[in-house]
Amino acid sequence: MKDRRLLAYSAAFKAGSYLGRSLKRGIKAAAQEKFDLDLVSEADKKAEKIIVSEIRLHFPKDGILSEESKETESKTRYRWIIDPLDGTHNFLAGFKEFGTLLALEEEGKVILGICHFPLLREYFIAVKGRGAYCNGKKLKVSQVEEFRGQMFCSDGILRKKPKEILGDIERFCGAGCRLRVYGSSPYAFTRVALGQALIATNRLGKPWDIAATALLAEEAGGKVTDEKGDPWSIDSENLLATNGLAHNKALALFK
Repeated sequence: MKDRRLLAYSAAFKAGSYLGRSLKRGIKAAAQEKFDLDLVSEADKKAEKIIVSEIRLHFPKDGILSEESKETESKTRYRWIIDPLDGTHNFLAGFKEFGTLLALEEEGKVILGICHFPLLREYFIAVKGRGAYCNGKKLKVSQVEEFRGQMFCSDGILRKKPKEILGDIERFCGAGCRLRVYGSSPYAFTRVALGQALIATNRLGKPWDIAATALLAEEAGGKVTDEKGDPWSIDSENLLATNGLAHNKALALFK
């Protein structure tokens, strides 16, 4: 596990750093081309290649599940879960809330999660049972229970699940929360881990969006379930993350 952890730290940092450099070089050309998707496709594939090549070099029998490629079946206890570029639309628009997500499973359980947001200079690490960190500083969720004045972060992708997402905004803001929409549910989950937000939701859950950031929120002392209160898994479609203290009150709003 130790060697895999070191590989993960290095690969996620390299991939995220590449994305940051790519945006700085390409955003002007992309704007001239009216945000041609070729730029993002190139960035996705290159960032993925950086991570996958490292895994295949050192642990060629490990499984790999990536947003951009066909899954490679594992011949060991381990499987890597990769989102080389989370926050694609933010990347296209030149916003800073984008980055690389990398997680590691052992026998079906997520044991390591890394999130690298290069332009924000935020590098998150969570190790199962050992806590969560951002740039080396240990994270702890907020210690409040009341909703009033606290931040609720929505993924805000209304074109796909408008009813559910607008429902979340209504229930939590109606209970007194203030709304933030970042265009990236993984980024929103990191705000809970940092103690900046009380609640975050993910209505479009995919394994590569969930694995690293759900572990991060939990290891920072928070709680992550689906909207029914059942434990999260990488196959969950609807996730709720809170600081833990407010979790039951948040779940009650779904009833």
